[in-house]
Amino acid sequence: MRGIYKIALTVVAVTLIPWSAKAQDIAETATVTSHTAAVGSAIKLPPLVLPDPAKNGSNSPTSTLASSANGSSPHLVARTGPPPDEVNRKDFEDNAGEKAGKLLLRSVPTGADIFVNDRLVGRTPLLMVVAPGKYKIDMRGPREGFGHSTVGVMPKETETVVINLSQRYPISVSSR
Repeated sequence: MRGIYKIALTVVAVTLIPWSAKAQDIAETATVTSHTAAVGSAIKLPPLVLPDPAKNGSNSPTSTLASSANGSSPHLVARTGPPPDEVNRKDFEDNAGEKAGKLLLRSVPTGADIFVNDRLVGRTPLLMVVAPGKYKIDMRGPREGFGHSTVGVMPKETETVVINLSQRYPISVSSR
């Protein structure tokens, strides 16, 4: 009985290996010649774009190849200019006026992202110059910790805000 299985396995292997090699040859031929022998329909390939040494712009294939060689995707747009938190913080400081107050923002543990009126302004600890008024402060820690507070800033005074971040998920789980 073992002999029959060996013979059958040998017949299957001898039959399938050439077919898989032939299928691979057909696929390679179809890619190279833009013609599929098995189906009989033509495959239309986009024209080949070669790098133009006269152009050294950002849309040239040379720059695309260079950006993908550096590990960045050529399909993602690189952000230019300062980070959003710096832009938002500068906007608060530019609109502060003559009687500006200060916000000293801290969290336990430190390193939490700070959102003032739903705008990212940086990480704790942070000292900001803001216009007098009421502000909604949200903080999100690196380990899913979060906290929020509302604070009023008086003219020419420093308001200190310390938020103890509470865990969104339990640290340990027990079952009985």
